[in-house]
Amino acid sequence: MTAEPSDQHAPPQAAALIESLRALGYDLPDAIADLVDNSVTAEAVTVGIEYNADATGGWVAIVDDGRGMTEAQLHEAMHLGTHGPWVQRHPADLGRFGLGLKTASFSQARRLTVISRSSDGRTACREWDMDHVRRRNGWYLRDSLDEEAMSVVRQLNFRNHGTMVLWRNLDHCGTGSVLVNRMTKVRTHLGAVFGRHLSRGSLSLHVGGQPVTGWDPFLRDHAATQDMGTESIHSGSGVVTVTPFVLPHPSRILESASRNAAGSSGWIRHQGFYVYRRQRLITLGGWLGMPGLRQTHPTQLARISVDIGTEDDHSWQVDVRKAKVIPPAHLRDRLAEIATLARSRSEQVFRHRGSGGDRRGGRDRLVFVWQQHERRGRTGYRINREHPVVVAALADAPDAVRPLLRLIEETVPVGLIAADTSSSPERVPQAPLEAAEREEVALLLRAAVAKLPAQPTSREAFLQALKSTEPFNRFPDVLAEVLDSEGAPSS
Repeated sequence: MTAEPSDQHAPPQAAALIESLRALGYDLPDAIADLVDNSVTAEAVTVGIEYNADATGGWVAIVDDGRGMTEAQLHEAMHLGTHGPWVQRHPADLGRFGLGLKTASFSQARRLTVISRSSDGRTACREWDMDHVRRRNGWYLRDSLDEEAMSVVRQLNFRNHGTMVLWRNLDHCGTGSVLVNRMTKVRTHLGAVFGRHLSRGSLSLHVGGQPVTGWDPFLRDHAATQDMGTESIHSGSGVVTVTPFVLPHPSRILESASRNAAGSSGWIRHQGFYVYRRQRLITLGGWLGMPGLRQTHPTQLARISVDIGTEDDHSWQVDVRKAKVIPPAHLRDRLAEIATLARSRSEQVFRHRGSGGDRRGGRDRLVFVWQQHERRGRTGYRINREHPVVVAALADAPDAVRPLLRLIEETVPVGLIAADTSSSPERVPQAPLEAAEREEVALLLRAAVAKLPAQPTSREAFLQALKSTEPFNRFPDVLAEVLDSEGAPSS
């Protein structure tokens, strides 16, 4: 008979492992989003992220009004790997590895304190202090609150059921202006990650007392957004739903809305796949590493919504941070086909400057400054002679304006623009007058209006035409101000 192999217990060194867990790649927005996941799982309606940026006594607290935890539940939750990925989870549970509370917190601070109050009014607390673990070289949790933690509890008026996660010793989180600036990014990130929860009113988020607004990356409410239809794909363990969108050309969008639609990293970087797991956003764009799909200027309007279930976690390789996925091999070809179609539509929109996706009919058709045309087998660009400002200029001084227009058209540096777009796509201007101040736009608009016809009926017609004329269509408040000063109706 073959003897059974012997085994020996080999637990990890506590001090070494807990320090190693800090290097999983969290940044502050990802870390806080991971903790908000726990609040959503606990059926919280309101979650507040509060902080003190003081250099010596700084702290960050995530406070929710969820169902809270008992003493035993909190003790279990503070263990590493409480529920592995194989455990059947509740449909509302956004967890994955049972690590998020700890690893997200360790990535930013050396001291993690959790205070939780269940519906029966009993309070439980546990604390991981990395310096204490190092001194003891063992997995020792504290089970009482020090005066500093109690002071934060009182300051935030945490008295009802729910949970407070408190970070202190913010060695990776930052303090002072660094922490304040990073919290601005946290607010933007949470608006994207939990955009669906926020938009349907099931969750309210605040950062530093300021409400978080949900972000819709697909501009569903805009008339010129192209919804290419939803496809359901059987993935073996479940059904993946895919909906490609092509956004309007930036010149079709109001200036403030364009900045919002661009997202925190800009139009170029936010193109691609948006993978949602139980209504929670995992990836904010990108082409999931698929060969041949690069983030380019002409494809920046293509954004694709992908919904997966937790039963797909393994096949999609959802990481610990819930910030990255890798699509399963048997789905990649179909996803690439959908992406290629959406990218092609985006390129068409840029070729036609957004006119192809217009659903509003001819009456409100947007008038662009530049037009593309073919001449002797080559693509050229000419200034639109029907643009109201150009019409007015030609009427005022045709002999001077016509040669000037021709000179501008013949000297457009097409080759240089193409080279810059290819080498540094992020430097391409996103929309006309995007970087202009309000006063600059108003000055340009008034200069254009000064050249309009003096005859009242014609003048009013030109003024009204400016509402659907590039680039003034993107600045309705400035246009309304000028129309009012001209005595023309602004509505």
